[in-house]
Amino acid sequence: MKSLTLAPAPAASLYERWYRHFLDNRDTPPAFPWNDSCPLSAAERRIVARSIQQFQLGEWARGRGLLRRASSHPFLAADPWFVPALELFIAEEQGHSNILGRFLDRERIPRLTSHWLDGTFRRLRKLAGLEVCAMVLVTAEVLAIPFYQALRDATHSRLLRAICARILCDEAAHLSYQALTLGLARRPLRDGPRAIRHICHSMLFHGTAFLLWLQHRRVFRAAGRDFRRFRSDCRRGFALLESRIRQVSLSRGCADSFDELRFD
Repeated sequence: MKSLTLAPAPAASLYERWYRHFLDNRDTPPAFPWNDSCPLSAAERRIVARSIQQFQLGEWARGRGLLRRASSHPFLAADPWFVPALELFIAEEQGHSNILGRFLDRERIPRLTSHWLDGTFRRLRKLAGLEVCAMVLVTAEVLAIPFYQALRDATHSRLLRAICARILCDEAAHLSYQALTLGLARRPLRDGPRAIRHICHSMLFHGTAFLLWLQHRRVFRAAGRDFRRFRSDCRRGFALLESRIRQVSLSRGCADSFDELRFD
């Protein structure tokens, strides 16, 4: 009797759950109080308008370069769920931009078509490979957490508070998703190259955090957050992110943790 040779079982996808997470978010859009009769006051507009304009512009990206790099990655592209999950992630970020844009339109605040800081980040992403591109994206996202927390508390607008609460929920999940990608990309590396990447990421993060404070300190101060509080929140968020990236990069098993990083 001939023995049967069984084909090896396919490895479990680390991205299938993320694909389904983003798909569920897309198919169950949040309900915002667009009929809220309380617009921003003149004082509130002076504090938050420019910041919302910049973040609305920054949340939007077509993602063509990122998808091209992802599709050709020698390791991550082998997971059939990796690129589909990334496509939905990009669409969710675009959704944030659309929501903020609709809020700007409602408040009769014009949308920006360009900004030097947004342009700098886009050029960095275009010049980089997938890992550096993801590093730039996650730097912006981890800093978005304290910004949206401050924006949520800086005005009395029920609509803006609801928008910020939803984006904060999404961004917390995005950080775990991005930590998985960066951790997997660094898994084949030795300790030395991993340490170099950590140092480079830390320099990028802290430089960007300082620019964020300079650009949006009026929002933070209106929410009762001084520079010391801002710096502490940023450092804590970055430490949580780097810890998750390291956890994934050092694990040889199924290292994805679907739990969101907590910042509150």
